[in-house]
Amino acid sequence: MISSNKKIKKGLTPAEQKTTAAFKLKSEEIKALRQSLKKTQDQLEAMRQEKFEHEKRNAVLENKQKNIFWIEFFKFVSAGGIGFATSYVFSNNVPLALSFGIPSIVIFIIALIASNK
Repeated sequence: MISSNKKIKKGLTPAEQKTTAAFKLKSEEIKALRQSLKKTQDQLEAMRQEKFEHEKRNAVLENKQKNIFWIEFFKFVSAGGIGFATSYVFSNNVPLALSFGIPSIVIFIIALIASNK
């Protein structure tokens, strides 16, 4: 009776472990564990790739966000310059209006192009 209790607790006796059936059983267990490990590694690689894509997108968005302030600032400045140019046109000072208006329009176009990237 004692030997049967030991057999239940440990699984196989030393004599049973030396049989081909036990070897096949252990081989199948090893094969199943390797397949499980491969599946886990594949899932981990997919998660790593997804994380890399998210981090790359996050870095691009952070860089865009830093540039948005300056783009909006230059749009505001150019709008002010266009406003001054318009007021000088109505006061019959066309050369001064052009000196404010043309650079302001160029700055505004550059800001628009930069905001679309």
